[in-house]
Amino acid sequence: MENQGLFNKVYAILADIAECNINIIKPDTDLLNEIGVTSLMGLEVLVELEREFDISLDEGILIKMKTPKDIVDVLEEELAV
Repeated sequence: MENQGLFNKVYAILADIAECNINIIKPDTDLLNEIGVTSLMGLEVLVELEREFDISLDEGILIKMKTPKDIVDVLEEELAV
């Protein structure tokens, strides 16, 4: 899957969970400070990513996921295996 496709799916998941406009989300958007993704919402994001991509992610990666780009980086690593 191309990188932009991953970003688009991640943006859609984040916009849905954070209840914000998808158009304000960019690769370097700070998930907590700019769109209000709390740690509980982060778990929801993790679950949605697992469902969307049929993968299993360790909860420990949540601390690495500060921006959509961080999420895409994790997904690229997981999907390359």
